[in-house]
Amino acid sequence: MSQSEKLWYFLLITLHFLENPPMIVLVDLKKIILIGMAILYPSIFIWAKGEETTFQWKLKNNQVLELNEYHDVFFRVGSKTVEREDKNRVVMKINSCSTDKCEVNAFFDTYLRFGKTAGPFIKDKEFLSNFSLYNNGKYDVPNEFIMPNLRSFPSFPDTAVQTNDVWKIPAEESFDFSKERIKVTVTPEYIFHGKFPWSENQYKGFCEKITYTYPIYYSKLESNQLTPNVPYKIFGFANGTVFFNAERGVPEFKDVKLSYTFIYPNGTVQEANFHIKGIYFLRDQINEKEKESIREDVLKDLIVGYGDGAKDPNGLDKNSPSTKQDESPISVRSTEDGITFSLDSILFDFNDAKLKEEAEVSIKKIAQILKKYPDREIRVAGHTDNIGKRDYNLKLSEDRAKSVLGSLVNNYNFDEKNISYKGYADDFPIVPNNSDDNRKKNRRVDITLVLD
Repeated sequence: MSQSEKLWYFLLITLHFLENPPMIVLVDLKKIILIGMAILYPSIFIWAKGEETTFQWKLKNNQVLELNEYHDVFFRVGSKTVEREDKNRVVMKINSCSTDKCEVNAFFDTYLRFGKTAGPFIKDKEFLSNFSLYNNGKYDVPNEFIMPNLRSFPSFPDTAVQTNDVWKIPAEESFDFSKERIKVTVTPEYIFHGKFPWSENQYKGFCEKITYTYPIYYSKLESNQLTPNVPYKIFGFANGTVFFNAERGVPEFKDVKLSYTFIYPNGTVQEANFHIKGIYFLRDQINEKEKESIREDVLKDLIVGYGDGAKDPNGLDKNSPSTKQDESPISVRSTEDGITFSLDSILFDFNDAKLKEEAEVSIKKIAQILKKYPDREIRVAGHTDNIGKRDYNLKLSEDRAKSVLGSLVNNYNFDEKNISYKGYADDFPIVPNNSDDNRKKNRRVDITLVLD
C-alpha cells in the first residue's frame, strides 16, 4: 500500500470515529489522530516544520563588506573596574573568488572612549589581514595575522536546514597578548529560527535568524613554562545572534555577548565582558577613477562655496587671471582611505587649539559636502611640524582635531558614532619638514571622508 493510500485509508477511519465516537476514544481522539498520521505519513510533519534553507556566503570579486561594531566593555581586576565603549570598523575587500572560497584583504580599525558617556571615539589601532573565507563560513587565517580574532562565525552545514534545526561546527578564538598568542578551539551550537525582523538605530531588516552558544576553556599544560603577563587559564561563555540573509549570502546584523575570566601566573584574576552589536554593509569597491570623480565634485562644491573669483583649494584660480583674492585655507587630495580635506594652521592661533571665528566658514562648507555621504565614516586627524617636543606636539595635534570634530558635531549635527579623532604630532608630514613653507603645510587638521 502506498503512502497516499495509507493516508486516505486512515482519514476514512478517522471520519468514522468522528461520526460515531466510542467513549473510550473520545477523550484522546486528537492525540490518536496525530500519532497515527505521524506514523503513516511523516512527510506531512516534515513539511509543517518549514521550508528548507541553504546557507552559504555569496561574495563576489571587487565587493566590499563593511562591519561597524559597537562594544560595551567591562573589566574587573580585584576591586578595580573599568567601563568603556569600543568601536571596530572592519572592511573586507574581496580580491578573487573560486567555486568554494574567496580571498579577502581586510583591515581592522579600533576606536575607544572611556565611561558610559556620549562623545566622539578616539582612533586607537589598525590591523591588516589577508585570509580565505569559504562558502560555508570557515576562515583560513595565516599565522602572521592577528585579525580576525573571532574566526568562522557563523559556519554552516553542507546540507539545507529547516526551522529549529541544530548543528555544531568548530570555530576559533584568537587572543593576542604582548608576549604570546593563544588560539582556542570552540564548538558553537547553532539553531536556525526562521525569518525575523531586526533593527538597530536607523537601520533595520528582515532575514534569517541564527543563534549560537558555546563555552570557552583553555588551560596551559603544567609541563609548559608559564609566561609572565600571559594567562595560563581562560574560561568563559559566548551567546550570539546573527541575522544572515540567505538569498544575498551575507550577514546583516549581529548581537553577541562574550564573557571571559583570565588567570595569570602571579595569581591575578581578570574578568572581561563584551556586549557587541554590529551592522554590515555590502557595496562595490571604489576604483581610482571613481574616487577622482568624487574629488572633482568636492572641489567644485568648495569653489562655489567661496564665491566667484575664489581660488581652487588646490591652488588653481577659478577665474584666472582676473582674481586677486586670497587662496582658500582648505586643500583637497585623494588618499588611500578616501578624500581628505586639509585645514590650514592659520585657522588656529599660535600654540592654541581653539578655532578662530573665521575657521567656521571653512568647516561649514566642508560639513555641507560631508552631509552628502551620511553613511560614510569621518576621521579628523591633527598634525604638527617637527619643531618642539613630541609630547607637546602630540597633545596640541589631538586638541586641534577635537576642536574641529566638536564643531562638526555641535554645530552641524554629525553622528558621534560615525566620526573619530586622533593626534599624530609630526608622524605623517605631507612634505619634508625642511623649510618654513613646508612646515606650515604640515601644521594642519585633516578631515577624511572614508570611501574604503
